[in-house]
Amino acid sequence: MATVARRIQVGLVTASLIFVATAAAQAAALVRYSFDDGVLEAGPDTFSVFQFGQGTVTVSALNRFSGYRSVELRDIPGDHSFPELQGYFPLRKNGKLYLHFAIMTTDPAEELNIALAGPQWFKLKKHGTGFWLKTADGYLTAISDSMPKKLFAMRPFVWYVTDVTYDIDAGVYDLTIRQEGFETPVAQVIAQPNAPNQPGSQVDKFSFIGDHETDASKVVYYVDDVLVGVDEAIVHQPFVAPGRRKLFIDYWNDAQRTRAAHPSPLPMTSLADLGIGPAETAALREDRAGELLGQILSGKTAEVPAALGSRSQTILQSVIAWRAGAEDLRSDEAESALRHFERASQLSPSAPLFKMDAVMALAHLARWEEVDRRLAAIVPLWRGDPRLPTALAMIGLARGDLGALEREANGPLAEQYFLALLWKGEATRAEQFAGNMLANAAAPAQAIWRERLGDSAFLTGNTERARGLYEASLAEHPQPASVWLKLSDVYFKLGDLERERAFRERIYGGLRGR
Repeated sequence: MATVARRIQVGLVTASLIFVATAAAQAAALVRYSFDDGVLEAGPDTFSVFQFGQGTVTVSALNRFSGYRSVELRDIPGDHSFPELQGYFPLRKNGKLYLHFAIMTTDPAEELNIALAGPQWFKLKKHGTGFWLKTADGYLTAISDSMPKKLFAMRPFVWYVTDVTYDIDAGVYDLTIRQEGFETPVAQVIAQPNAPNQPGSQVDKFSFIGDHETDASKVVYYVDDVLVGVDEAIVHQPFVAPGRRKLFIDYWNDAQRTRAAHPSPLPMTSLADLGIGPAETAALREDRAGELLGQILSGKTAEVPAALGSRSQTILQSVIAWRAGAEDLRSDEAESALRHFERASQLSPSAPLFKMDAVMALAHLARWEEVDRRLAAIVPLWRGDPRLPTALAMIGLARGDLGALEREANGPLAEQYFLALLWKGEATRAEQFAGNMLANAAAPAQAIWRERLGDSAFLTGNTERARGLYEASLAEHPQPASVWLKLSDVYFKLGDLERERAFRERIYGGLRGR
């Protein structure tokens, strides 16, 4: 792989990778990335993200092997660069190293590269690239003794779980790759010479990138459950195939356990929540402000240098205001929180999370007329987001008088009442209400209420009934992507990985305009 030593600036997206990278309680685990909770700053002992071209490295809640999220790498041909997720661990000079990760690509014909390397960085020499996987002509290929060796033809939208045992002293590796849901490996090699065929080749970093030197790949692929360790049992124990995927219902259940039944700020899942798209990303990159954004998101600073460009100033000030509002709302200081959220929205009008958190603050203040007016505009844009049902349930409960809410129920108010009942565990009442709404609704609304009945069935463990209701809702659903996501979860729960993959692929196609 081409050297990345020249890339000394931490890329923008390090700030937005919402995941934990912590050493395990056991000393044998050197690095563990679950990509789910918390914000970790980049640094010499953790990871860096490089995104100087037009490609991106972002969090994805859409495709994940386990948990709620994975990391998406998207390469753009002809931009003279590549996106990169690069992680570090203490230099290993001898013994064995164990590497575990899951990957999924949307198009195996597009090139991607994965490597372990040492102090000589990504050069095919001793103490440089030690272990190297890449795709070529639709095949996953391993580089051994400087030669490519085809392993198997990859399938799109399928997770592959990879386990590597890298013997530093002998200069060889064992490799096992399993397809999600199957115990029999799709590839297994033993005692292969490492990439440069150099015994004693040290390693201290790993890298996931797009293409290598050609600048022609438009690959989009996903990485999850990265673990590096010196004890094979530690590597294999946390991630048993298939991965423990967090489903739509898990987000709901987790929210119930961790939140009081009153409006709270919603968790951020990506930079898009903050109104940071390609243009904003380019501005921050130009001003070398990516690391500063990471410090702001992690609460390390709330200062923006005066010399920074005006576009970056605006972006960062909006994030600072939003963070201050979230802290105030968690402390029940709703008036102050609302002012901060409104300030954030003024600075970044396209940020959906700022608007939703402002509604949560208004609900905390019982300003229901404003809540209802704003929700009417917000809810259609949040369909399919797993955070929406939780938000509506908390808003419904905050109204206090569920009887009055039932009498006034229409549109978002009706969904608030239904979801508040589910939150309280009153599934029978919730289903009776949803059934009545379904019977009296017009065609598009009927599809939404079938979806809500499916939610109730899924939440109460009746997965087969949920499947039938979700399938029936698709015919006239105004935004079917929300149902595709849930059907993907349903079929995963039912063990039908082919249909689960089919719906996941349909979601991808819908979002990308294919």
